[in-house]
Amino acid sequence: MFLQILINALSVGAVYALLSIGYNMVYGVLEKLNFAHGDVYAVGCFVTFMLMDQINPLIAILLGCLVGFVLNVAVERFAYRPLRKAGRVAPTISAVGIAYIMRNAIQLIWGSETYPFNMSIFKTGSVKIGNAVIGTLQIYIFVIALVLMVLISLALKHTKWGQGIICISQSTETASLMGIPVNKVVALVYGLGAALGVIGGLLFCQYYQFIFMGIGFSYGTMKAWMASIWGGIGSLKGAIVGAFALAAAETFVSAYVSSTYKDVFVWGIFIVFILLRPQGMFPAASAEKI
Repeated sequence: MFLQILINALSVGAVYALLSIGYNMVYGVLEKLNFAHGDVYAVGCFVTFMLMDQINPLIAILLGCLVGFVLNVAVERFAYRPLRKAGRVAPTISAVGIAYIMRNAIQLIWGSETYPFNMSIFKTGSVKIGNAVIGTLQIYIFVIALVLMVLISLALKHTKWGQGIICISQSTETASLMGIPVNKVVALVYGLGAALGVIGGLLFCQYYQFIFMGIGFSYGTMKAWMASIWGGIGSLKGAIVGAFALAAAETFVSAYVSSTYKDVFVWGIFIVFILLRPQGMFPAASAEKI
């Protein structure tokens, strides 16, 4: 039973990792909490859901990611960029406002119903290891998430744009003086974060076989926020480790303690942890100013 629960935790953790990376990247660059992250990628998920039965599912997924990318770039340009130097309160309020707009747009177009969700590109099946059963969907989810996490990590370390992101995260003013196009790089971070969120959201919907208007906030913004804080906000490694820690806590508490009061126990564990280590497990490195 332990092995089965661990496998389930790894599958859920892989999804949470994709959701938290985009959220964490924005904070790592600008130190702003993008509370609209979940609802923006939810729009991309619903666009994919709408197109799946009409066109090739892979094309529908790409279009959903494109919608999330473009939408978050537009949100950054018109809702966040004008408030970039206005402290932290004003951008946070703006983000919450954008989240409500996106959520209500989803409700207006697709309603508040919960829809069954199934992407035909995933073949059903299972692999048995001892008494544990690994579904092929779980393997797909873990492999897709792992590949994307490795690609993001390599891109940050070995590409010009990745180095630009790291420079901006250290000092926006210095990066601008060095000729780095700050606005373009920041827009790219927002767009990529949303595209990763769409993929993570679609994998989540496929894993649980449903989609509804609240997936952005309930299973995106809040989970990404918790995972980021748990692992160390502003740190890519922290986002990934925090996501798996959150998934493990949820899965094991649900299996061994209570599935009904799972969130109560997980939030309790989370609060105790941040009281003992508020910087998270792997806090982002910060420059010492002298």
